[in-house]
Amino acid sequence: MDTPRQYMILSLPNHGSDWLCEILAKHGHGDPLRYYHKEFFNPICNPKHATVLEDAFGCELASCYQNIGIPSGKQEAELAAVYGLTWMAERYNFDKENFSAMKVPFFARHFQLAFLYRAVDNVFPPSRLRVWAFYDAIYMGLLSSGVVQDNEQRDLEERARVAHAACWGEMKHQAEKLGAPILDYEKLCKAGSADEVAEHLGRGWIGEAVDVKAAAIEVFMSARYRAKGPASR
Repeated sequence: MDTPRQYMILSLPNHGSDWLCEILAKHGHGDPLRYYHKEFFNPICNPKHATVLEDAFGCELASCYQNIGIPSGKQEAELAAVYGLTWMAERYNFDKENFSAMKVPFFARHFQLAFLYRAVDNVFPPSRLRVWAFYDAIYMGLLSSGVVQDNEQRDLEERARVAHAACWGEMKHQAEKLGAPILDYEKLCKAGSADEVAEHLGRGWIGEAVDVKAAAIEVFMSARYRAKGPASR
């Protein structure tokens, strides 16, 4: 790892990363967590660097959705160049990414990682129609790169589920390989106490860079997540 004091949550769309990362960012201690407040490496979420990011990273845009499915090992030079021109030109030290399941090894070289997982049956059907577009772009990117080989005629929900399964399978494999913590959305939402939240939340870099007790209280008290309902992006 080149820069061990940089932090990232890797997740997938509709897994609750907006909510969780906002809380973590507020409760950083020691060196403050300077959070981008969306996905820095997503061209749609970063208009300042969008043109450069499209060279290597993907989103639902037709100009770069193919990049979603390309493993980082096949893009090392492009990713390194884009990282230098974008992230290294800013002052952030905390980010989240939802479209980069195939690029975990790249992020692991620069960030301390944690993963956020939500069970597929709670991801679909989403409350926001745009989530379907997110997963369809992921599916098409995986298909374009050959990560997914699928000759079936599938409807939109089936394609979304295939994309989710392929991405999470890769992310879980990489998390286990790296020894990085996997946070479970349902465990955070359904915990019986703030102490229970803290026990699950305070692992890996989060336990070192975040006031876990304060963050856990906010997670536990959050009506948005205590109530049954859809996760945010």
